[in-house]
Amino acid sequence: MKPPILQTHHYLVNIENNEISMMNFKNSEVDLIVYDKNAFNTKNYYFSYKLHSNDKLTHPISFGTYSYEIIGINGFVRKFKGKKKPEIEVILSNTSSKDEIKIELHNIPDENYTISLENLYEKTKKEIKSASSKYDTVINLEKTKGWYDIKIKTENNSWHFAGRTEH
Repeated sequence: MKPPILQTHHYLVNIENNEISMMNFKNSEVDLIVYDKNAFNTKNYYFSYKLHSNDKLTHPISFGTYSYEIIGINGFVRKFKGKKKPEIEVILSNTSSKDEIKIELHNIPDENYTISLENLYEKTKKEIKSASSKYDTVINLEKTKGWYDIKIKTENNSWHFAGRTEH
């Protein structure tokens, strides 16, 4: 019996420009499911997408009170939830290293704006205060073999990123 051929995937899902942005950086296709958790009692709660090779798709967001969950392959999960349109932009991306992720925060209103970053695997939580409108951090995932489970929260919004880095 031949061993299975594992395909690596490299795709990102974030909120950008007031919509859910889904980008595939590899030649293999990726299936994603978007759930609008505020619409579970309607026929418009489930959206299925296929990201083709080097493709980018977007999904509209209904701001106000919102709750979206995006499910992909190999444990990939994104949860975006809030009481209103986010004041900041949160971007999670892979670095060139297999065992790192980068988190970028943009449009931070001022140094008194409270942002918490929780690493659920490491069981650490820190408050971020930034004198500039931008904050970046790189998280090493060597101990977890590329797996991550990160929550970022403000007073009105939360971003939850879980999955595994692959290159």
